[in-house]
Amino acid sequence: MKRRITVVTALLTLLPLLPACSTPATQRVATPNQSASTDGNRIGVVTPAESSLWPGNLAIGVGDIQSNQFITTPAPDQVQARCIGAGDNLTIGITAPNGWNALLTHGSQTIAIENNELDYPLQEFTTPQSALDSESESNNIGTTDLFPPGVTWDLPQLGDVEIQLSQKTPPHWQIRARERVTIDMHVRCEGT
Repeated sequence: MKRRITVVTALLTLLPLLPACSTPATQRVATPNQSASTDGNRIGVVTPAESSLWPGNLAIGVGDIQSNQFITTPAPDQVQARCIGAGDNLTIGITAPNGWNALLTHGSQTIAIENNELDYPLQEFTTPQSALDSESESNNIGTTDLFPPGVTWDLPQLGDVEIQLSQKTPPHWQIRARERVTIDMHVRCEGT
């Protein structure tokens, strides 16, 4: 229960710092040489995940249909990633079109996600250890994927996070039976 309170408190603290998605794209996306602010709060660089069910695209949402109510496949300049802190104290808040917000904490497989526009309250999603172990075993057989499913921190460099989340939605989020929540993207928090 204490972890849930901490995540909820962090999300409520972080979300006001994220500009709304209606902010012009040029004000929301960092350039590769943008300097970090003195308080450790900086814009992250967002790119598509290395491997995804939505190849070459960023993806966030529920289901398997690309639309405002289901999977959003925004361009990188439509997604805001705010990086706060550094190293083991890094927290990343993500705001995407159509009301999607997510919060990640360094080293954790848990992502807190909400969408107020679609009435999806804050929910934590965690990639189970069994899925990570299964992927690790298959990588020993000959695959060359750098990033397994779930959340991979600090690859290829410190401050990077690869997100390949695909988990069942909670009952109060379901649009139709057996929906899954998906986030596929890579965030680079430079200056960590």
